Amino acid sequence: MVKRKKKPTEQSLEQSTEWSRRLGRISSVVAAWRERAENPVPVEDGSSLAVDAMDGLTVESSIWYSMCISSEHLDFALDAMRATGTMYPTAYMTVTRTAFVAAVNAVWLLAGKSRQERRERALKLRADEIRIQIVALREMTIPDGKPDAARNELIGQLRERQTTLQEAAALIGVDEDVTKMRFNQTKAIDWVAKHMHGLADPLLIGATQSIWRSGSAAAHAQMQFGIMRMSQNEVVTDVAGGRIMQLRGNLETDVGPAIVGATLTLNEAFRLYDLRRAKQI
Repeated sequence: MVKRKKKPTEQSLEQSTEWSRRLGRISSVVAAWRERAENPVPVEDGSSLAVDAMDGLTVESSIWYSMCISSEHLDFALDAMRATGTMYPTAYMTVTRTAFVAAVNAVWLLAGKSRQERRERALKLRADEIRIQIVALREMTIPDGKPDAARNELIGQLRERQTTLQEAAALIGVDEDVTKMRFNQTKAIDWVAKHMHGLADPLLIGATQSIWRSGSAAAHAQMQFGIMRMSQNEVVTDVAGGRIMQLRGNLETDVGPAIVGATLTLNEAFRLYDLRRAKQI
């Protein structure tokens, strides 16, 4: 049995001075990113991102959306910590997972070495998103006797987008059927980790992969997240002789590194974005 303790004291932000300072610095940076998200500036004509765009495929919009989502989730996690003073065991890991994944996807799109590679990656990401939307709509249960017209209309609109994407694919020489394209999130994360840290630093690459897997376990309510942390938590015996594990949030080994990992990745996204959004002289 797992008992969640809502107000753990040993991991409060006030008592973790060093992490409090780190989060304070991160919060200032995230606030600046949120300001940019609320006041977007169009990319410059003739810039790399502007030229990446083509009929039926806007590379920059997917990148900017991911960056906005990442900064929003980081901002929320930091705000929630300040407002509640509570280190929840898994909730922050779920939120920072989204921040991390969104930042990874932005870097993955931006860091492509050629225009062709960036376009192909944007094509694959968008095609997979539309495919998932169609599958979700087709599998959605509708009460007996209710009209199915609305669902069919939405699916029709998504099919039209697939047709447009297929035309874009042909323009860049991609023969693959866009309706069958798959985006592999884990491979994208591995690629971005190597891009950011280099093959010579396996420790940071492994840490990045660990953040992703820990966040996924927490987000999907998998018991492995709690079981792997049993040695870090109190185990007591109740009156009936059963063993109860007290699952606590941990700033130093879970939440803190997750926030830092997402922040570092999003920082790389903004760095690349600013390089590609301006026309180079």
